[in-house]
Amino acid sequence: MLNELIKVLCELAANVEALVTNLQKPQGSQPSQARIASSISPVMKQGEAPVRLVNENPHRLGVIIQNNSEGELMIALDSQRISDKYYTFKLRAGETLHYDLRRFGELYKGGFMGLWDEATNPGAESKALVTEIFWTS
Repeated sequence: MLNELIKVLCELAANVEALVTNLQKPQGSQPSQARIASSISPVMKQGEAPVRLVNENPHRLGVIIQNNSEGELMIALDSQRISDKYYTFKLRAGETLHYDLRRFGELYKGGFMGLWDEATNPGAESKALVTEIFWTS
């Protein structure tokens, strides 16, 4: 598990460096005198209830979500709803989603919801490591 964490942190560092390189020129919603910041949060499974992974952020540059469970994690680009039929991404056990402008061509700045697929037996101790990268002043 420690090797997986180190691997994810190395990928995160590489992605942050790539974002900094790609965002050297001011654009769009960049605040004046801005710098890049990140927030790393573990999100725990809460029974069969959906969990909020990130809130709306107009200064978002990217989101990285690692499914650290034995089951699948469904992710909705929606701050209000998610279900086994309404989701945007589905991460298998141990998979990581890198959601940024470079990979998807657009960047959703609203909230993300998460829900573990109970049919894949995610386990009660399931969690996701969520990293949000954003402009800050």
